[in-house]
Amino acid sequence: MAPKSSDGETNDGSSKETEAMEISTGSLLGKRKVESEEDSDSSWGKDSFDGREYHSSDDMEEYSSDEYERRNRFYRRTVIETKGFFESCCKFPRYLWYGIVKISDLEKEVHQGVSCRQFLANMACECLEKYNKKNNKGFNVKFDRILRANFNPSSTTKYYITFAARESDSPDAPLVEYQAKAARRAGKTYPILCRPSPPKTHDHLRGDGGDQLKEVAKVTEEIS
Repeated sequence: MAPKSSDGETNDGSSKETEAMEISTGSLLGKRKVESEEDSDSSWGKDSFDGREYHSSDDMEEYSSDEYERRNRFYRRTVIETKGFFESCCKFPRYLWYGIVKISDLEKEVHQGVSCRQFLANMACECLEKYNKKNNKGFNVKFDRILRANFNPSSTTKYYITFAARESDSPDAPLVEYQAKAARRAGKTYPILCRPSPPKTHDHLRGDGGDQLKEVAKVTEEIS
């Protein structure tokens, strides 16, 4: 099995995002990790990353070089601190044998007539629908568009979706960044959580893509 790049491609250059939407990568370590997370995420709104902290002393893996060790430790720290909703970063390892990676091509067709962007939007909307039902705030959060997404492919694939939403029925309401986490198994979506994105308190959590929400808001304003 070729390793995944941090942008969701294999070492031979071929993309595996479409296949990984539904099937296992065959990584036993990744599978065990996902299955343990599935157990702890069985209740709505419960995040398996809650309470987890990164400690370099916990990392007992042997690395082939100092550079790869630095990149891998940075990746692991970022995954834990963002709870899987990280932005792509040039400091990550180029290839990963298992773990959460970015979905790089949102326009790719994953099913007949369904793009990856729409596939992710459908899952995000399922999570958002449950969020609106559970949170009686006097208004419904309205989905606007997908910003980015990460996933951890396995027999049960986890998706970490960041999207823009409006906390009002008004089309002029400001865009707010939200997060949705869902599991996908045997063609069925299992919503795990939905919430406003927490503030990015550390520069290393901002990634290389800039502020997508501000860019979307600017384009929307120019169009209108």
